[in-house]
Amino acid sequence: MDFLAKARRQMLAGQVNDAREKLTTSYEGLSEEEMLEPGVDGEKSVRDILANIAAWDRAYAETFRAMMAGERHPLLDVDEEGVESFNAEQDEASRGKPFEEVLADLSSAWDELIEVLQQADNAQLFAPAPGDESADMSIAACLSVIVSEDEQHADLIEEWRANREA
Repeated sequence: MDFLAKARRQMLAGQVNDAREKLTTSYEGLSEEEMLEPGVDGEKSVRDILANIAAWDRAYAETFRAMMAGERHPLLDVDEEGVESFNAEQDEASRGKPFEEVLADLSSAWDELIEVLQQADNAQLFAPAPGDESADMSIAACLSVIVSEDEQHADLIEEWRANREA
C-alpha cells in the first residue's frame, strides 16, 4: 500500500470520527423533551437535525457504493435547489418519528456508511467520481463535506444548549 495514500486515509478517518464524536457529544444527555424542542436551527429541533443527518448518511453510502462500482450516482449532480428539496423530503418523512427511532436510525446509517468506507480501497477512496476529470467529487472529497456538516450541526446544537442555559 502506498505510504502517502495510507497516511491520507488514516488522517481522513480521524477527521470523520472526530467530527461524528463532536456531533454525538453535542446532544449527549438531552432529555426527550429537549430533543424535540424547536429553535436549534430555525424551527428545527435536535431530533429533526439528527434525522436529516441519518438520511444524508444513507444517501452518501448509496452514492459511494455506486462510485465504487464505476457508476455516477445522481447525488453527485445535485445543486443547492436539489439539496433543499432532499432536506424538505427527509424532514417530511421523519416528522413525528420518535427520537429513540431517530437515534437508532442515525446509528445504523452511520454503521452502514462506515461499512461501505471500509470496503473502499485507496484507489476508490481518492479517485475522481465517474464522469469527473478531477478528484473534486471523490469519496474522500465527499467525506470532507460530511465532516464539515457534522461539525456545523454540532456547533448549532452546542450554541442552542448554551443559550438555553444562559
